[in-house]
Amino acid sequence: MIFTIFGATGDLTTKKLIPALYVLFSDDQLPSHFIVNLIGRQPFENDLFIEHIKGQIEGDFPEWDAFKTHLKYIKMDFTDEEAYGDFQSYMKSINVNSAQERIYYLATAPRFFPIIAKVLVENNLVVRSNMRDKIIFEKPFGENLETAKSYNHLLLGLIEESQIYRIDHYLGKEMLQNVLMVRFANKIFESIWNHHNIEHITIYAFETETVKQRGGYYDRSGALRDMVQNHLFQTLALVAMDQPNGLNDRLIKDEKVKVLENLEFSSPMIYGQYDGYLSEKGIPSDSKTETFVALKMSVNTQRWANTPFYLVTGKKMNSKRAAIVITFKNSNFFFESGQPEKNTLTIEIAPREGIALTFNGKAPGLQSYVMPMKMDYCHLCNVMGNTPEAYEKLILDVIHDDASLFTRWDEIESSWKVIDQLEQLKKYERLHIYKDESEIIERLKSEWGQFLTYL
Repeated sequence: MIFTIFGATGDLTTKKLIPALYVLFSDDQLPSHFIVNLIGRQPFENDLFIEHIKGQIEGDFPEWDAFKTHLKYIKMDFTDEEAYGDFQSYMKSINVNSAQERIYYLATAPRFFPIIAKVLVENNLVVRSNMRDKIIFEKPFGENLETAKSYNHLLLGLIEESQIYRIDHYLGKEMLQNVLMVRFANKIFESIWNHHNIEHITIYAFETETVKQRGGYYDRSGALRDMVQNHLFQTLALVAMDQPNGLNDRLIKDEKVKVLENLEFSSPMIYGQYDGYLSEKGIPSDSKTETFVALKMSVNTQRWANTPFYLVTGKKMNSKRAAIVITFKNSNFFFESGQPEKNTLTIEIAPREGIALTFNGKAPGLQSYVMPMKMDYCHLCNVMGNTPEAYEKLILDVIHDDASLFTRWDEIESSWKVIDQLEQLKKYERLHIYKDESEIIERLKSEWGQFLTYL
């Protein structure tokens, strides 16, 4: 296998891709013969770059010395078509097996996707209909609907859809994969999974980090394009989709697309920018790019009539956490000792992975007082060793030709249509400058109500 990463000097490669490949290597999940080409534009010598990577990653890597022999840094300007001639010669020199797997991971900004894919095909580094030649595109796929369509049109003129892997690492997370199991393997949930019983659903993903060294990229996207268009919309689609006729890749994606095609939004939409963003490297002094976004959405289907879906994401928050919270409606029964609390089902995605159900029961004692109770499942508590990280799972799926956790074109197209509309409306909304999480969450609760106590 020849695994080539374009954009090797970026954070994604050092913090996610190399650690994921290392774990697959140490678990004997990679072919016995493999090379990882690391392509970047910075003038590193091979050994110095490998040492640079080792210094950037966290954790214990006892087999690093054996693993690093498979790594090779290649200085190349991947925006220069002429530079691919030498790379083609190099690939021919190591590709001694005609059946060799060739995987290209584009860990670059979306605007570089077309030129890299085009030149790979022109130099026979990717051959149409050869299912051993694959290209992985990091999210977001495109910068808006127009660019996404143009990228997709170009790609399908070069290679087959089955050779294209549009990655959203969120779909590789254990608890996201568990959403369908929780819903469709349990009659107690699926029978009440509708607007008759559910009051609202909140999906949130908070990060403690600032934009750090990604200012140039981030200011072109913002939270709306960087997080909502892929991560949160994909999560919403899994939660809101109707039951498919079978749990296979195509049928599940068909139902997800129906959700994305029926998404609607309502005011107020809340946008924020953390205090200090304008001082970050690569950020214009007058930037209006949002680092926090909160949306109230609805899904215009029979199942979800008038049910609010709250999507919230932001940077520079107090803690890194992500979850789906399903809040059920009040009980219709009257209790003299006070009304019971609303039931909630929380699917925790990060940092803890688990499922918690709150319900009501009788408090201990002689009096008939209602008391909230909780059933809590810890996913990692039932696993020996480590559960796979999202990138480990997704890279392994590419090797095994499994596209079930990758986004299909019509999913991306539908989500970009909504995002483009939101981008147009965003200019009419106030941009709130927030110093910390509590400040922007208070603003959020003043608009949406105090019921979002779990944020």
